[in-house]
Amino acid sequence: MVLEEMLIIRGPIDTPEIARAFREAGMPARITQTVVLEGLVAAKGTIGDIKALLREEVSRVERLREEFMIEEGGEESDAEEGGDTGPGRLYNPFLVTVERIAEDIVEFMAKYQPGDLVPMDDLKEWMVPSAGAAPGEEPPDTLESALHKVMAFSTLDENGLIKAEGEAVVVQGRMILEDIVITLPGDAVEDIDPEILKEHGVLTEMTVTPVPEYLLEFGPEAILEGDLDRIDEIADDLEIDEEEYESFRAGVSLKRVVIGRTLEILEGRGTLTPAEVAEALGSSAVESAGEGWKIVLELTPEFVKGLLNDLKKVGLVRRKGEKFRAI
Repeated sequence: MVLEEMLIIRGPIDTPEIARAFREAGMPARITQTVVLEGLVAAKGTIGDIKALLREEVSRVERLREEFMIEEGGEESDAEEGGDTGPGRLYNPFLVTVERIAEDIVEFMAKYQPGDLVPMDDLKEWMVPSAGAAPGEEPPDTLESALHKVMAFSTLDENGLIKAEGEAVVVQGRMILEDIVITLPGDAVEDIDPEILKEHGVLTEMTVTPVPEYLLEFGPEAILEGDLDRIDEIADDLEIDEEEYESFRAGVSLKRVVIGRTLEILEGRGTLTPAEVAEALGSSAVESAGEGWKIVLELTPEFVKGLLNDLKKVGLVRRKGEKFRAI
């Protein structure tokens, strides 16, 4: 079948609800569930080791930049010297993240002692002070700062320094800050030589987990009648992978262009073979009205034959022998 498209949605979904939403948008789908394995790469090491690693990398890249500038006979601009630009910026965000998390851990350990029972409300207020702000007040903390505190809390938990008990956490103990193990996204070290990682005691690991994947298959009726504006809204609600959805939407749109032009040719020229339709499609581009672009349709007779057979199934063309005509 030529007039079909497929869309993949990863992650758990309410299958009946999704099927209903697409059906109401004019795109009934056949949904098949599979499971794929997804690998998430992370970097692990002590706070002290990771800070030393990232600082060393920043220095190394800065030295390379200086050597390059000398070879080129140029000088660094004031913006490069004083701003957050230059090659080192690749590592600075992760280094800043580690430093902020370390500061938040110090703050937490200063605020609470081993054995303290910390109610969840107090913990939320520590993580996001704006949670206690009156309506209309400017939040006193930024989202970035709150994220660092959440990561600090996760780090404390992974190191066994806190333990959840009901609607509270109990502080279990203390550690030397530089010895606390922290986990960062794999992106933080992806460009660093594995030998350098090993020298600093930093480990990269991949966690593999099963992820449900849903294959939505759409037939000719969906291609012809689907409300793409409504489908856009559904895609936003489901947070479908952007590239995956754009590919799907482009496929539907292009097939609609081909269908429209094919029907125009049959209506204008009468009964034609697939080869004749393919030739007519290739010799007449679809042009915009004064927008400066056109679509050239270089389609094979085999593709056009499949297209015409699909259009026959939905009642838009009629077949007579090896030829087709519009209804």
